[in-house]
Amino acid sequence: MNKKSTCILTVLLSGAVLLGGCQETPDSVIVKPKGREAIEQYEEDESREESGEEQQGLREKLGVPERFQDEIVLEDGKVTLTTDAVIELPKAPGFSTIEVSAVPLTQDFMDRITQGLFPEGKIYSSDSYFVMTKDDCQKEINKIKAEMAQASTESEDEEEISKENLQNMLEELEAAYAEAPETAEKEEVSPLLAVDESGFESFSGVVETPEPYLYRIFEGSGDSIRVRVSHYGENEAAQPGAGWGEYQFAKDDIISQIGSEDEIKSSAGISYEEAKKIADDKISAIGVSDMDIGSWDYAVYMYRGNEGEEVQVSNTGYMFYYTRQIGSTPIIYTLSEGGGLEDMDSTIEPWTYETLKIVVSKNGLEELSYVSPYEIGKTQVENVKLLDFEEIKQIYTEMMQYKVSSQMDNEYLKEYKVTVDRITLGYTRIYSPAQDSRSGLLVPVWDFFGNSEMTLNDQEGTRDASSIPNNSLFTINAIDGTIIDRGLGY
Repeated sequence: MNKKSTCILTVLLSGAVLLGGCQETPDSVIVKPKGREAIEQYEEDESREESGEEQQGLREKLGVPERFQDEIVLEDGKVTLTTDAVIELPKAPGFSTIEVSAVPLTQDFMDRITQGLFPEGKIYSSDSYFVMTKDDCQKEINKIKAEMAQASTESEDEEEISKENLQNMLEELEAAYAEAPETAEKEEVSPLLAVDESGFESFSGVVETPEPYLYRIFEGSGDSIRVRVSHYGENEAAQPGAGWGEYQFAKDDIISQIGSEDEIKSSAGISYEEAKKIADDKISAIGVSDMDIGSWDYAVYMYRGNEGEEVQVSNTGYMFYYTRQIGSTPIIYTLSEGGGLEDMDSTIEPWTYETLKIVVSKNGLEELSYVSPYEIGKTQVENVKLLDFEEIKQIYTEMMQYKVSSQMDNEYLKEYKVTVDRITLGYTRIYSPAQDSRSGLLVPVWDFFGNSEMTLNDQEGTRDASSIPNNSLFTINAIDGTIIDRGLGY
């Protein structure tokens, strides 16, 4: 694939993930207003009958088939929308609408995380822990000088660019050497929140248990709280910029290094059950009792060097995504973080979805990320009335046809195929950021997951398949049929 085709595909795929176009939504009886006014119209379902078989009762009540199969060809055969999916229902007789708000960042919240993860660990300031001594600086200076000597073997143009970059790095290191201490002295600190230079409360430090962990808690404009814990070992120190990633996202890059899923499972050195227990214990330790795994994947610790260099993989494990459970029904996990803005000029403060991610290897906890935790409030409607699946199917079919067809407005696109292979019914959070950016409502939604394939209108007929795990292509409010933008969160 040439460079131009790669750039075009990047642009197209970014639009395909959202499955949106720039056209206005067509006039339709199924397009309804959203917001607080619509929420106030949610009704109690007084017709529900108790059923001994909960899942079957919900399936019968809404007229949900076991599988939904359909294929629609549009735009003179250039666009194909295929649906072939088993429909997943929770083991619950019905749904409620539940008020939810953002947990505030307080010292008590931070103390719970600290005591849960590091009950006996010593905590040091980040600045003192990672300070470069004169000896550290001199080693880096020697490396740069060696690279400068080697740069003379490159072509003339490459040599000038390389020498300029290396000279700048050398000057920076020599300046750092002049200010560096002879020895590093770690400063032990208490894990206390303080207002940082951006005006938000935060804490950042390094915990020794005895292995060091980077530990940070802060609040921001999009996240009500973000907890970040990551193991800082020899690999991290030797390879700045390295990190953990999902195998399904990275496998095209790393397949030559670690091979198939069976091979990565073997290389992990720990079973799924053992890793899950470690992750569950960490969840329990920080006081979270109503979350369970919504998705998982094998995890790979990767370092990506300069362009053209092979990706280096130095460790493998498991990556778990936890979601909150409302009774026996989960909040559906999707790739989208929510909390997006409708345009770059927006002054609205966004609010991301609650997410809890844990990475475990044979060495134990590698990473923990806890973002925008929810505080569950009162139930608004105990047993809310849901639309029949036939109505949901009508909305999905009509609006998805429009959205996939709108992709053909792009002159570079020759063919576009979308396949929906998973349909789920569960909860998500919606909110009205213009009215309140830190409270919302849990509502039942239908999510349609799948993948896409596109062919460029070029001489090569370049093809690219996009199969992104947990990418919800379309989300419908199961109560009133309104379409929810996963990127925005409402």
